[in-house]
Amino acid sequence: MVSKNLHESRALLKKLAEKLNDQKIDQSVMIGFDGYVDSLYRVIQKKSGVENHFFSNISSFSDHIKTLSGKSGQVELSLKEIKIGGNAPIMSQAMGAIGFQVHCMGTLGYPNIHPVFDDFHPNIQIHSLANPGQSDAFEFQDGKLIFSDCGSFDELNWEKVKRRVGVSKLKEIYLDSHLVAAVDWVNLPHASNIWTGLLEEIVKPNGPKDKKFFFDLCDPSRKSNHEIREALQIISSYTDFGEVTLGLNENETNIVFAALENARKKESSMEEKAKVIFDTMTISCLLIHPTNRSFAITQKGEVRVEGKLVEEPKILTGGGDNFNAGYALGWLLDLELEERLLLGMGCSGAYIQNGRSPNLSELGEYLESWL
Repeated sequence: MVSKNLHESRALLKKLAEKLNDQKIDQSVMIGFDGYVDSLYRVIQKKSGVENHFFSNISSFSDHIKTLSGKSGQVELSLKEIKIGGNAPIMSQAMGAIGFQVHCMGTLGYPNIHPVFDDFHPNIQIHSLANPGQSDAFEFQDGKLIFSDCGSFDELNWEKVKRRVGVSKLKEIYLDSHLVAAVDWVNLPHASNIWTGLLEEIVKPNGPKDKKFFFDLCDPSRKSNHEIREALQIISSYTDFGEVTLGLNENETNIVFAALENARKKESSMEEKAKVIFDTMTISCLLIHPTNRSFAITQKGEVRVEGKLVEEPKILTGGGDNFNAGYALGWLLDLELEERLLLGMGCSGAYIQNGRSPNLSELGEYLESWL
């Protein structure tokens, strides 16, 4: 295992920032298949006149909720913003800001595009499949609670994707794209059907094209162990047609590990659990991004890089999607694994610190700030 802290990565960070300044992006990507309208809130703990004092962490808010059991109570919210939501749209926004031409295929409004998606970067082409879901995200210093209405996804299956986009257009977009990302498996009831349909009707007929495939499950706690194992098998099936990466955060790693029939003792470390997941699948890379570091497992071994927490985040919802975009940037530029991890953490950190996805120049500046 190769493990480095930020101090040990100083020289690499400087080189990375310099590379980004000279970089020209001329590649296309395809990302699908969800989409939300996100309302972001902070939760008010106390008020002094019109001055708000917010719950700083989830545990203190949880303690307050417990005191209301068997009673009733009011929780006051402060709306931060209404914005583009969903794994596919946020990752699309991040990759568009970096400079990629993006085909975003998702639930962005039908027959008319929802106005919130007017804020999409000009590099993004919209292919809408249905109306968006609705999410209310309560943000704290140590994480977020997301309450979602995903009812608009109930009828979204592979047949509807084909009807709304067209098979010939799907093939055209696929062949034009250097990276295909399929995300938010959990919240799309027919995601496995969509991923299988894409493989059988678009990917396989065009043969091995040395594509890059990126998958993200989202929080699978509401799925059965059987469904999780089935999803892992579908992801592995893409390996015959290109490089396959699965991205997980810490919570998702724990849940996927527990779903495996050969899972070992629960007290295994995050790295040990990730190795079990990787060995269960047939993929090129398993990418894990806890909040304070990131690591990746390939057949060549494991690379781990320490990160830097943002002390005063402007936004939390979408940090993982920006990490995925930064990692994909390094992947598409054929950079070393350590560089990809640093770009993932840099893109996520810049987004969380500034409240928006960085362009290449801003990403380079953020990486230099770590020095």
